[in-house]
Amino acid sequence: MPKRSSSIPAGLEELRRLLIFLGKKDLKIAAAWVFIFFLTQLTANGVPMLFDPFIGAVSGGVIGWYIAEDAVAEAGFSGIVLTILLVLACWIPVWFTDWLLNQIVHGLFGWPMTFGRWMLLTFTTIFSLIASVWRSLADE
Repeated sequence: MPKRSSSIPAGLEELRRLLIFLGKKDLKIAAAWVFIFFLTQLTANGVPMLFDPFIGAVSGGVIGWYIAEDAVAEAGFSGIVLTILLVLACWIPVWFTDWLLNQIVHGLFGWPMTFGRWMLLTFTTIFSLIASVWRSLADE
């Protein structure tokens, strides 16, 4: 049984433990998204951008599954609060990392946000939501 400090209530201690657990996973997702961001610059324009929805769906599924794996056991609670935390844990590292990289590369190289990038982010967002909810419900 984990050690609890006397100043933090039990429910908040579980929440703190879950947020630390998700934060560690989010750092790995952000690092992976840097790789995906630069890899998909090849598919950002023209006909190759038709592959972006597929890449986004696969990466979103993997991200959602990875985030929700063991999260129910780590949290000690379930329900809508856990679902919202898992979905936010999927979306925040992807969108923040992509926004930050987009600001950097647009300033340095002039790469704009294209329709292909938008499709990649949209499919990643949708499929990470689906996978994280599905995985967390399977663990309950």
